Amino acid sequence: MNDRQKYLFDLQGYLLIEDVLSEEDCDLAIEKIKTRVQPMKKTPDGYESNGTWENAARLYEAGEPFIKLIDDPKITEVLTAIIAPALRCESSYSFVRHKGCPPFEMHGGNRGGGVNFRYDVHNGQIYTGLTVVSIALQEISEQDGGFACIPGSHKSDFAVPVEDRKELFALGGSLVRNIATPKGAAIVFTETLAHGAASWQNDEPRYGLFFKFNDRAAIYHAQEQRRPSAEALAQMTDAQKCYFNLAYQAFGPPENPRNDKPQFG
Repeated sequence: MNDRQKYLFDLQGYLLIEDVLSEEDCDLAIEKIKTRVQPMKKTPDGYESNGTWENAARLYEAGEPFIKLIDDPKITEVLTAIIAPALRCESSYSFVRHKGCPPFEMHGGNRGGGVNFRYDVHNGQIYTGLTVVSIALQEISEQDGGFACIPGSHKSDFAVPVEDRKELFALGGSLVRNIATPKGAAIVFTETLAHGAASWQNDEPRYGLFFKFNDRAAIYHAQEQRRPSAEALAQMTDAQKCYFNLAYQAFGPPENPRNDKPQFG
């Protein structure tokens, strides 16, 4: 992670990394997501979807390009610098959103303090917890309604006041920015950043692809239902399988004391 990346991530709470996937990989990912989508009755905020939200899970079983994103060097060189040298891939999934869909309302927005939701910098070292990598499989403009955030909110010592939340967290309001993203780029952002997504406005659905990472010694999401299947693990390298190990940092069993050998698959 170079000095420019550190500056931008600390300033904004997110970092845009271009050319993570090729155009061919993006198109392949979309085609595979299309075969796995399931309708969502309600959005993550509890709104009626009315056919405008879909999701796709268990993407590793579909092979590439999903598997190589587990430890893509352009991503891991950032994540290991801001989370920990040994990483856990907590979950991966796709949300497919159609034109006019209900938004994904803003959430997050202060530095927190727990192991999963935190943001601090000491002696030139960034410390954060649960971190999201959002891959743009299409060219996304600010007007389309993709990733939205309040840059810098990850460093706030205060949560947004309840009585001001509707105004200050308003999508399209004065604080919230929609971030344009080139096809094949990744936005890496800390979960402590206030973030969401405005209603999608493009005629072509948005095929959002998300990976969530954490310190291998910590867990936020229950892992049993998120752990890759045997079919998926069989397609991974040993290094990739380690991203799904149980949580501990050291003093593990004699055959794997530092959690750097695969426990599954």
